[in-house]
Amino acid sequence: MEFNYDQIKEKLKGYDLQTKIQLIALSQCLYDRKNLDHQQDQELDQMEADYKRKVEPLIEASNQIISGQRLVKEEEVEDLKEYLNAQEQPILDNQEPIENYWSKVLLNSKTLKTEVIGDKDEPLLKAITNIKGFENKEQHKLGLVFQFKANDYFPEEELKVEFQLADKVGEPIKVESTKINWKEGKNISVKIVKKKNKQKKKVKEVEQKTLFQLFKNLDVKDWEKLEEDKKEEQQQKMDMCYDICRLIYDEILPYSLEYYLDVHVEDEDYEGDDVDDDESDDDEELTKEEAIKRMKERRGFKK
Repeated sequence: MEFNYDQIKEKLKGYDLQTKIQLIALSQCLYDRKNLDHQQDQELDQMEADYKRKVEPLIEASNQIISGQRLVKEEEVEDLKEYLNAQEQPILDNQEPIENYWSKVLLNSKTLKTEVIGDKDEPLLKAITNIKGFENKEQHKLGLVFQFKANDYFPEEELKVEFQLADKVGEPIKVESTKINWKEGKNISVKIVKKKNKQKKKVKEVEQKTLFQLFKNLDVKDWEKLEEDKKEEQQQKMDMCYDICRLIYDEILPYSLEYYLDVHVEDEDYEGDDVDDDESDDDEELTKEEAIKRMKERRGFKK
């Protein structure tokens, strides 16, 4: 807890006696308030740690079921009969991946479908076998790992993107990604544009709308000598990649079934509009009860 006791003490000495007494009483209120703030931060950190500890087995179970790595357990389908047609009989020995699960999940995200995914993405999205997210708040890192089956576009079985943040809730300052070795004629991230003039032909690569623009390597340190408009262009690219990663990590991965079934109502914060930092709910000071309520509303799942 940060409390500038020495500075406050020196400042108070310059006031008249009556005002000084009142300000001393106020300083005690301030100290008590800051102490409560510190306790609340610790409780919220503990709540988050407890949640992550409990949710990890659910994430692992979900990934195993989606990818067909294990059989469904009887206790996981206790109310199975409610979902069966009259002629259907329950069989729990199927251990095949759910076909095109992740492509359907991503395509059912209105934000991704409208703003990110391109017309040529779908065949490659169908090659995704798993998506995993990771976050390290102590190191200020956030990232995703996409796993693929063999496909006609690139040989990589895994693509990783990792963001380095300026601080705990800061802006991205660096992104590192797996280099995609596109097969000849299969690079959907760029379009080759040929321009002719009197002297010679010019060939230019133009970036295309695709989810695979996510896999970039950018670092703000490399922009120091660039002109302001170039810096802004690079920052926009990094921010776009980070917003995509954040959406997938926060919203799509935890609630992928809702996206698969196309019943998820997307958070308005992810609709692509700029949000004024002064008006953002994330900047509000929340009580423990409000934080718990916000967490429940965020997840929004009722059985």
